[in-house]
Amino acid sequence: MSLSMLLDSDSSVNNDDVGMTEQQRAALANEIARAVTARDGSHACGCDPEPTPESLSGPIPGASQIDQVLRDPGASLTEVEHFLAASAGVGFRSVCVQPRWASMAVRMLRTSETRVGSFVGYPLGTSLTPVKCLEAETLLRLGVDEITMVADLAALRSRDLDAAYIDIRAVANVASCRGAQLNVILELPRLADRQKIEACAVAKLAGAQGVAWTALYEDALVDLDDIALMRQTVGDDTEVIAAGSVSTAASASRALAAGADRLLTVDGLQVAIPTSH
Repeated sequence: MSLSMLLDSDSSVNNDDVGMTEQQRAALANEIARAVTARDGSHACGCDPEPTPESLSGPIPGASQIDQVLRDPGASLTEVEHFLAASAGVGFRSVCVQPRWASMAVRMLRTSETRVGSFVGYPLGTSLTPVKCLEAETLLRLGVDEITMVADLAALRSRDLDAAYIDIRAVANVASCRGAQLNVILELPRLADRQKIEACAVAKLAGAQGVAWTALYEDALVDLDDIALMRQTVGDDTEVIAAGSVSTAASASRALAAGADRLLTVDGLQVAIPTSH
């Protein structure tokens, strides 16, 4: 089955085209059963998933400035359903998921005002530019509203601004054709001060609507000086996104006061819910 057919159908692949036969599934089930029963009296297969919770009853304070992220690349189907159900109706600006779960997020949040975002070149930004473009195009055809790409860190650290510009501009063109927003993670903790300014400037020039501080694979405390530098460099017409460890209402307030427009965090529920609750 071609990529275009997969995207147009937005559904599981027909078993007649690819995948296991019924005989292969039966053989696999037998192998799994044999391996499980061979263990020392334990049967922790996790086959009784926790029920998916109902979403919170309504918007919570500050949620409109939060992009709630499901970072774990190994999250299970049940965990993703739990995450999306808990995030629905809260009033987050967006929910950002790994590409594997983009189509599910679009379906589950279809009736919500919350936007759906996903990653390109995540978490290291080392994908070739044509691959990033294909990732972005695929996600947008699945219905994602925003793309958050990781910039070419090697190019930024090498001060090869032409290469950094080409990488971002190519994905920006894909996003623009579909009316989607492009945010670019610049990984500022890895850059020298001059490189930080160059990274922000080249991302804006290349067409990014938002610039983010770091990829969330690092649990780094957001550097408020960097946030202020980002704001000063990109001006008021490009969003500054404090992506990093923002886990309390106090840390969120500090990041916003330093110049951030939005918070990209895995702790959106804790950040947005007042501490008195």
